[in-house]
Amino acid sequence: MSIDQLLHLPSYLMLGLVREARRLARGDLRGPHVTVLAFLAEQEAVAQKRISDRVRMDASDLVAVLDDLEKRGFALRRRDERDRRRFAVSITEAGRRALRERLEKARAHDEELLAPLTSDERDELTTLLRKAYLHHADLRVD
Repeated sequence: MSIDQLLHLPSYLMLGLVREARRLARGDLRGPHVTVLAFLAEQEAVAQKRISDRVRMDASDLVAVLDDLEKRGFALRRRDERDRRRFAVSITEAGRRALRERLEKARAHDEELLAPLTSDERDELTTLLRKAYLHHADLRVD
């Protein structure tokens, strides 16, 4: 398969843009950290299992992400008062600030990444990507 053939595969193009987005975001919070913080920002204290289910992250991977977030002061784990075997996780004010800053940087990265597209083209791309993503994402709240 030649490079030209690859440039006709949306999946190949998306992966290339993901690599470029990661390059732009180097040194910032990684995607899993941002995903968990965004979910926590919408909740009160929430059980780790619920986070794992909702953001579709393996429980052991989530523990590592929560360890990182807790070390940075962005999240707090406490024993669930209703079930002492579980932890309830919440976002801290520092975590809310870090999330806001990371989302601002993401918007700036999007500007750079999608510079060749018009505003209408960006809107159309976002709509199409969201449609494909939601088709595959299990976003049910159980």
